[in-house]
Amino acid sequence: MRLKKLMTGALSVAMLGTMMCTTAFAADYTDGDYTGEIHFLNANGTGAASMCDPIFVHEAEVTLDADSAELTFYVAYPIPAFPSMGTDGTILDVKFTVNDTEYTAESDITTKPEKVFDTTSSLFGITEGESYPTQVLTVDLPRDAVDDLEAGTVAASAYVNSVMNSTQNFFVQVTDLQPVGGEETPSEPSADTKDMQITANVEESVSAPDYSVTVPSAVSMGTLSAERNNAMVYAVDVKASNLNGEIAVTAPESGSLTSDGNTLSFSNSFGTQNVNADTAGTKLSGTIRIGKDAVAAAKAGNYTGTTTFSITYKGN
Repeated sequence: MRLKKLMTGALSVAMLGTMMCTTAFAADYTDGDYTGEIHFLNANGTGAASMCDPIFVHEAEVTLDADSAELTFYVAYPIPAFPSMGTDGTILDVKFTVNDTEYTAESDITTKPEKVFDTTSSLFGITEGESYPTQVLTVDLPRDAVDDLEAGTVAASAYVNSVMNSTQNFFVQVTDLQPVGGEETPSEPSADTKDMQITANVEESVSAPDYSVTVPSAVSMGTLSAERNNAMVYAVDVKASNLNGEIAVTAPESGSLTSDGNTLSFSNSFGTQNVNADTAGTKLSGTIRIGKDAVAAAKAGNYTGTTTFSITYKGN
């Protein structure tokens, strides 16, 4: 006999307006390895990129465990336009400050991995798309620093050992965290769905006798950027025992947020993901994305919306 049960959960996207469009998304990542987009911003708090930003590789690595967030990033070594300067490191004495506590980065100038740069800077002799050797910097931060990194509020300082020969101050921003080795599945429409608007910071569990699927009640973002694309990774938890079948979890690939008649489009990479074996806990990953062009064109306001998850069980 083939049994089929259909349930739905909703992911509510809430956006709070400040000057431009803002949201209140709190990051909720599982332990593991991630990559993200890193930028070094001016210390004046404007959110603009520092003039030193082009010497950094804009892809960073983040390893999360229960207590810490290990951040690894890369800087050109040597700076192409000044190959004889900074022989003991392009930047020295690199420090991050989180909640008034200072953390010192470790430097590796021996391995010099080649990295592709995505920005052209004639001052530093860097060309977009070209590969250059790099200095590797690693710093251990508290786990809760992930939210501050995404918001671009982690202060940092470094002695730039070439060209400037002085200590420079920055804010560091790491966005669009993606799990290493994660795969996205194309979205498939669901035949029967029902919407459920979820507010408050409580997870809504959608369950059957032998399995449960837990969708976050809400995701919230910091201030949306009109200069770079905005993204937030979320997880859907699945537990199953005596499954003897397959669970399919599906979300639509796009949707709209509204505020006083204005709309703001978002995409959802979750698609359709399947679980067909007993599990004490499997996390399915998706990403909400809002493009920088859409943010630039949007009017300020409190934007909210809902995306509906369809959960289907099919027995063997």
